[in-house]
Amino acid sequence: MTLVGQVLFFVALLIVGVSGNIFNLIFTIQQQVKTRSVQTVNLILNVISINNIILVLATFVLVVSIFQDPLIWCIRPYPLSIRTEIYLMMSCSFISFWAIAWLSLFYCIKVVNFSSECFRALKRNISSVINAAVLLSCVFSSLLFFPMFSLDAADSMEQNYNVNDIGNLTCPLPSFTIQMNANAYAAAILCLLCPIPLTIMLPTSLRMVIHLCAHTLALKKNQTQVQGSDSYLLVCKITVSLVGVYMSTLCIVALFIIIRLIGLSITYHILASAFSFYSGMTSLLLTASNRYLKEKLWSLFCFWKAEEQSSKSQTVVTGDV
Repeated sequence: MTLVGQVLFFVALLIVGVSGNIFNLIFTIQQQVKTRSVQTVNLILNVISINNIILVLATFVLVVSIFQDPLIWCIRPYPLSIRTEIYLMMSCSFISFWAIAWLSLFYCIKVVNFSSECFRALKRNISSVINAAVLLSCVFSSLLFFPMFSLDAADSMEQNYNVNDIGNLTCPLPSFTIQMNANAYAAAILCLLCPIPLTIMLPTSLRMVIHLCAHTLALKKNQTQVQGSDSYLLVCKITVSLVGVYMSTLCIVALFIIIRLIGLSITYHILASAFSFYSGMTSLLLTASNRYLKEKLWSLFCFWKAEEQSSKSQTVVTGDV
């Protein structure tokens, strides 16, 4: 790929990954200012949007840094910028993934009727519980990935190597300079990024699907009530879609990491594309699930269309004169 192609590729990734999240963030904050309240869904939407934007930007800067200096992983010590980019990528992806999990749990508790008194009590206080969970996830993430600032090349890089033979140089895997069990830490991160959020997303999504299917079948003879359940059906579809986007992104990132660990060559464009796809799709799905954002998007579209028609009509009138 040529240099111009590289630039166009990265610009496209930035637009796809950032634009939708900026739109959601701006108009969600605008809605909160108007209503002077912060609803749970809007809080989660803000958290996802902010972290998706930072995630895409951090990934972009990391890929550009590696593109400018392919041997940056051989530098000892690692530049602070690289450590910061890795920290932001890990922390923001963690927060965004868990925010989707809390959103799935929130919708499930709000939509599904439970007979257990424990779940009924949870339903009455679900907004406060989820708000606290989202904020705690942000704080926990900032602390969990702090050891990323101690990443550095292995001690073997202190040995002399032939600078003229850089093409055959293999940089060692990063290691932590602080005293810690790296294997246990890596295992904990993997569990917190994949299996544990999935134990929240999948059961809640499946429970909503079962509930809404039964609810729709029971009310199929009452057209008015079925239409009233359309909003819940949309929420269910979007929640399941968010889980699918999350799992697809994890599979791509996992494949990238495995190939790198094996020692095979794979471009960092894959990593940038995965996070851009995740950020773009989540922003699109969250916009579709929010009536206020859909109305704003449609009003902008109609405004642009009206402006275009107005400019065309002015051109025609000028030509006639």
